[in-house]
Amino acid sequence: MTATPSIHADAAALAEAVAARWAALAGEAIREHGRFTVALSGGRTPRALYERLASPAWADRLPWAQTELYLGDERCVPGDHADSNARMVREALLDRLPNPPRFFPMVSTPDQPAQDAARYSALLRDRLTEDGPVPCFDLVLLGMGADGHFASLFPGTTALEDREGLVLPVRVEKLGAWRISLGRRVIAAARHRIVMVSGADKRAALAEVLHEPDSLLPIARLRAQASLEWHIDPAAAPAV
Repeated sequence: MTATPSIHADAAALAEAVAARWAALAGEAIREHGRFTVALSGGRTPRALYERLASPAWADRLPWAQTELYLGDERCVPGDHADSNARMVREALLDRLPNPPRFFPMVSTPDQPAQDAARYSALLRDRLTEDGPVPCFDLVLLGMGADGHFASLFPGTTALEDREGLVLPVRVEKLGAWRISLGRRVIAAARHRIVMVSGADKRAALAEVLHEPDSLLPIARLRAQASLEWHIDPAAAPAV
């Protein structure tokens, strides 16, 4: 269930194209149920999108008052830490808007990942289950690592195998760190999933995901559950 990737000329064109998709999906969601709920990704490529959304070209055209922003994953660090996705979202988007949307950070107690995961699960159940038992975002933004990971679901982690949890504490041994991530169940239940990929280091993984049906890379496992909309730059584009 993988759509043909949209290949964009450069990072700016990639951000512009996804900004246009954001605007279209926001309008659709608000017409249907009065708000637009998004789980945001961390990383350099999504940051360029957030900066674009906050630019004069887009900021005044988007329904921020009806938008709610969440996180798809987070490092277990304080909110002002350089590695914090929440900090990046604030710097790239929220602090640049005169009337920013509601934003729900994932981590409040960095040394208690299980506690924060449980708290965020309860938040999602409370706010996003009007259409069924599984929280349903209008849009989940994803990146992909060179190892095929998405959100913080890395190869070899028990969280990748979890099909029931909504928000999971994740121990990433190769990084020696804890993270918190949406589970596959929640990501697959979203109305839309957009994957942004840039850089030559991602090319081999992307080629495997797109062309090898039996791939066991993490994002290939997600692809088997739900449709993915790919937006990539030329460096990440695999040979045809």
